[in-house]
Amino acid sequence: MEALTALSLLIVALLGLFATPTQQISLPSDPTYNAGVVEFIPAKEGSKKRLVHDNLGRMKAIIESDATKDLDIIVFPEFVLNNKDMLTYVPDPQDKIIPCEVANYDWFLTEISCSARSRKLYVVINIAEKAQCSSTVDKKCKDGITNYNTNVVFDREGRVISRYRKTHLYRYEWRDTNVMATPDLATFTTDFGVTFGHFICFDMLFYEPAQVLIQHMNITDIVYPTYWFSELPFLTAVQLQEGWAFGNNVNLLAADASNPEGQNTGSGIYAGRLGRLNAVIHEEPNTRVLTAKVPKRNARQTYQPPVAFKPVFQPQLESPRFTKLSLLRDYNVDIFSTKLLNETLTHFNETLCHNNFCCSFNIERTKMQDSPLHQAYQYRLAAYSGTQTTFQRIDNSNQSVCALMACTGAELYTCGHIFPESVRVANKYYFNAITIVGSFVEAERRLIMPSTVDGVMMPLTVDSYTWREEKRNASTQVQMSLISPQQNLLTFGIWANYYSSVRNSHNLDADMMTASTTVSTSPILITTTNAVASTSTVSVSLLVNVLPAVVLAFLLKY
Repeated sequence: MEALTALSLLIVALLGLFATPTQQISLPSDPTYNAGVVEFIPAKEGSKKRLVHDNLGRMKAIIESDATKDLDIIVFPEFVLNNKDMLTYVPDPQDKIIPCEVANYDWFLTEISCSARSRKLYVVINIAEKAQCSSTVDKKCKDGITNYNTNVVFDREGRVISRYRKTHLYRYEWRDTNVMATPDLATFTTDFGVTFGHFICFDMLFYEPAQVLIQHMNITDIVYPTYWFSELPFLTAVQLQEGWAFGNNVNLLAADASNPEGQNTGSGIYAGRLGRLNAVIHEEPNTRVLTAKVPKRNARQTYQPPVAFKPVFQPQLESPRFTKLSLLRDYNVDIFSTKLLNETLTHFNETLCHNNFCCSFNIERTKMQDSPLHQAYQYRLAAYSGTQTTFQRIDNSNQSVCALMACTGAELYTCGHIFPESVRVANKYYFNAITIVGSFVEAERRLIMPSTVDGVMMPLTVDSYTWREEKRNASTQVQMSLISPQQNLLTFGIWANYYSSVRNSHNLDADMMTASTTVSTSPILITTTNAVASTSTVSVSLLVNVLPAVVLAFLLKY
């Protein structure tokens, strides 16, 4: 009997050794890891507590579903769990706390911790966090409490291993959300051999922390919860995500909320210059888990992407287009140098300059047919370089742009708009080839990326164009060439961010507004961000002498 018992125990032990694990966990030696991002519909109806219950229940259902069984990490969007009426403290990652085991945090934080531990999965969420503060040093401190827009990262045991507090707030967030005196630089290292950096939404357009993580800390993989407001012609969600990942040549896990009528949708997983591995953007609210096997940076050269079927191009008079997704318009284009393309020409060879910054365009297109029943997009060439722009009328920007952009009419103000659903739209021409060349001034604080988008608000695949960079003295010449025919094109161009260092008051601090006026009128400070051509200091000096300071501040800001 004892011999049989010993044999039984040995058999059980051997079966345990050879049993298939319940979840595949990538190893440090593996060339890839398994990632997921969630496009998620935030709850809208009910009390504040009811909203959190609804969001939490659906998030837990995703974490504990079959959709995550082979994943190493999953990312949820910004603003889709709790709210300002349901705040929670977040443990300091240095304390290595598992909220599932410690009853000091609000229930929704502990529930996500428990789900992460139960599923043995790295989970990234975004929450409204409360923290202790002192009103003597913090204007936004009320009754000893302040709040942040915060990413929280749980490891496979449900332990909080990283926390990031958003640096660049969006619109009305500035009213009651705090920011750190020094931007967070948040990273976490996983058991599958990848160190991630993470930030939130609007942060993507700024140097700190996004570019600091990549350029100074050599982070190659980025986690990105967002609630992005899409804007034409250059900043729709997937367009920006793929371009940004391409320009930095990093892996990006981007999770967006799904509220298309409010301009919010667009999530994806990107592998730098290999392009998107999986991405979506919707016209209707949609909760969806996107997954991909992501190549680690040191395995890029040997990585073989899944074979993707690419249909042969077939010109269509009418092709699919999005009309229900609400979109912002980039009013910066109204001060660009532009040229309307003649509707009847099929070949264009133009050089267009804005001050000392010039872009060369060579475009070929093929006529399909005229149709009196249809409207068609007209196109403008655009060139711009300078500091008289903003990001969505929220913060100052410093951009250099060479682009072809679609317009609903012949006037510049129609660029950045799309035709409504009630209008029948035709592709009366399709583009055979587009080559754009620009010379971009060297600067430490600079990112150059492709910017493309079509009628269904998706960027062109990276195999649709070539991208060449050549350093020449104090500049980088970039050539971007379309190599496969395209129709229903809304944007095709090169977009460079030189990261403005101007501080904005965000309509909160009158003293800062006065200080900004003083700073902005200084010819030296206007050009300190980089050497890109901008408004002449002579013109600024004339304005200072002629206009009152208040009017000057308004003009420089807007």
